[in-house]
Parts: sequence; structure tokens; C-alpha cells
Amino acid sequence: MLLLAGCTSGEANVGSAVETMAGRIVDALDPVTGERAVLRYNPDVRPGLAEEVRAALQDRGVQVELISYDPVPTFAETLAHTDIYVWLPAGSAVTHPEEAAQLVRWLDAGRGRQVHFHWGAGTVDPDGLAGEHSAAYDSVYLDALDIDYQQLDRTQVEAIGRLKTGVVTVTTPAGTNIQFSIGDRPFNRQNGDASAARMSGATTRIDREIELPAGVVRVAPIEESVEGVLVIPTARFGDVSVEELRLRFERGKVTQLSATRGEDAVRAALARDSSLTYFREFAIGFNPKLVVPAGQRWLPYFGYGAGVVRMSLGDNTELGGAVRGGAVRWFFFADATVRAGDSVVVEGGRLRSSNGNAE
Repeated sequence: MLLLAGCTSGEANVGSAVETMAGRIVDALDPVTGERAVLRYNPDVRPGLAEEVRAALQDRGVQVELISYDPVPTFAETLAHTDIYVWLPAGSAVTHPEEAAQLVRWLDAGRGRQVHFHWGAGTVDPDGLAGEHSAAYDSVYLDALDIDYQQLDRTQVEAIGRLKTGVVTVTTPAGTNIQFSIGDRPFNRQNGDASAARMSGATTRIDREIELPAGVVRVAPIEESVEGVLVIPTARFGDVSVEELRLRFERGKVTQLSATRGEDAVRAALARDSSLTYFREFAIGFNPKLVVPAGQRWLPYFGYGAGVVRMSLGDNTELGGAVRGGAVRWFFFADATVRAGDSVVVEGGRLRSSNGNAE
């Protein structure tokens, strides 16, 4: 069975967006007759979307069950008979912890595939915490569904090839200067392909969790190879605004930290969750249409826009890494330069092709 689930959505009216959104979900899944799907939905968010997706899937011979975001006592049993799980926009609804754990076990067992249709929840501050979603971002996200997916995949594959050629160095104008090796760690390509054929080559959990809009490449570098300094100009830790945070890494672990404001809040956060003292992930966005709307400051869709770099702390189990503990903290860099060996992959927040031209 196929299960479609969704995350927070902005409330702005995007008119004919429902048909476009449903079409992209079904195209991404490329379902076959006889599969079974579950659509998780909130009837008050994007009215009509769940029915539109159900009708389109049924036209492809898929058996579909609609389930609201209320707790499901028989959730594990439902998953056992599911090929596809889809998260549709949820508004204030949340995934219940016990169901989230069951989803992880289902994915890790290789029983199915999942589509995340994040919407408003993907609008973030560079410090990794939630931004303010609005109709302007709705328009950006909708437009970002309409891209050349074959070109996206080709660009991602080419960049991955270069990132594997040597030590990766990431620098920023604020002072970040960090390097690491990829080795044989698997890359996750969010290229919009949620088909069963794609799942046959899945090597990590997130290979089975397909995001729409698409666009990012993610990897957990070899932890012991991470050396250097990560500089975050501003970041919120609880109710404290931290400024000029500097994290020094040696063999993948934070060994020194300082900040011009709010240092104690950072130290307290790392003391509470020791997994946050480890480098977690490196990612680059590739979607050319996920751009910051005019007059706005929040990054669209978790930094999946072309040239945005994400680096994070914490548990990287889902990426095939070695850090455990559960906690995760993302940071985004829209002005980074990324070099791998002699190749420049991103320069000042702009993707570069193998011949040095801007993408």
C-alpha cells in the first residue's frame, strides 16, 4: 500500500493549486495497479486535495485509504498492508510520536515509500528554526513543482561526482572554514522520484522519504574527517538570540565554542543533547525556482533552493552516519563557497558546473 502524509501548510488560497499539487504527487509516485496507498490529511487544510489525489491514484489502479491526523490505534497494522504513505498538508496537526516511530520501522524494513508534502513548515530562518510562511511562499512552492526533473537529476549526479573527488571545503564570508571527506558514504538525491523502481536502489532511510518540492542533495560526511570552524552569525536557542556563534570541530566533534552574545544558551543546549556536539550532515540545494520572494527574508523549503548549503549537528542515522542520540539542529548558508579537490561546486551561493559556469 502507498501511504501519503503531509506537514504544516500555510493558509493562503492558491486557487488551482490543488490540481497541480495532486498531479505532481501522483507523477512522483508513478504507481502501478494493485498498490495500496494511505493519504494522511487534514480536511481543513487545502480542501479538496486529498480527494483529488485519491481520484488520480484510483485512476491508476491504486487502492486508497484516507486517514485524518487523529491518532490511529491500528496504525502499525495499517502500515503492514501499505505500499505508499503520503503526508498531505497538515496545518496544526502533528504526527504522534508512537506513529512516527512505527513509520521509521516501516521504512527501515523496506516495506514501502513515503512522500513528504511539506508546505508552510518548510519556510525557515537561516538558523534552522521556523520562519513566517505566507502567500508569497505558497506561490514560490507551487512554481517550484514545475521544473525539469531530468535536468535536476543530471545536475545533482554531476555535482555528487565532483564532491567525491577530494576533500570538501566550505567557506563563508562570516568566517566558516570547515573541511571533511565523503568517502563511500551514500548521497541522498531528492530529485522528485518516488517510484517503486527508485526504491529498489534505496540505501538509507531518507531514500524512501521523497520530498516535494524536490531539490536537495544530502550526505553524512565521515565524522572523524570533519575539521575546522562553523560560524553562525545569528541563531535562536530557546528564547535567547545568539550572535556570532563559532563552533570548532576536531575529528567531527565540537571542541570549542564561543559567541559574542548568548554563549551560555548554546552550551546548555549541547549539554542537554550530547549528539549536538557532533557534525551531522552536509547538503546543497538545486531547485532553481525555490527563491526568496521579494521583500522576504525566510528561506524557502528547508534550503532546497539552488546554491543554498545546509550543515547540521546531531543524529545522522537516517543518512547512514554514525552519530546517535536523536537530536538535530540545522543551519543554512546562502552565501557559501564549496570546493571539492580542485573543483568549485558552489561559489558565493551560486551553483557552478564542472566547466566553472554558473548553473
